Amino acid sequence: MQPDELLNAVYSRNTKSLFKSFLILIEDLNHDHESNFDKLRDSIPEEYHDVINQADHFDKRKLQYLRKKILDLGNESIRTAENSFENFTISFKF
Repeated sequence: MQPDELLNAVYSRNTKSLFKSFLILIEDLNHDHESNFDKLRDSIPEEYHDVINQADHFDKRKLQYLRKKILDLGNESIRTAENSFENFTISFKF
């Protein structure tokens, strides 16, 4: 493998690991959010559930939007780095 290809592969792998971690974080946040809103719904009379539902902003659609943004930003970062590597001559001494 060429040095620039090796560097690109390492950078891509690390970037993918980072945005996978972000995906795990937003899924954890969504789970906590759902759990807390479920507790809130269970603790108040049903006549107020419409108000609670209006306040519930972190729904499945929002989670999918955030997931897409994280993946798009991560992929853009990888593409930018790949394009930047073309401006350098990379060599390793062993």
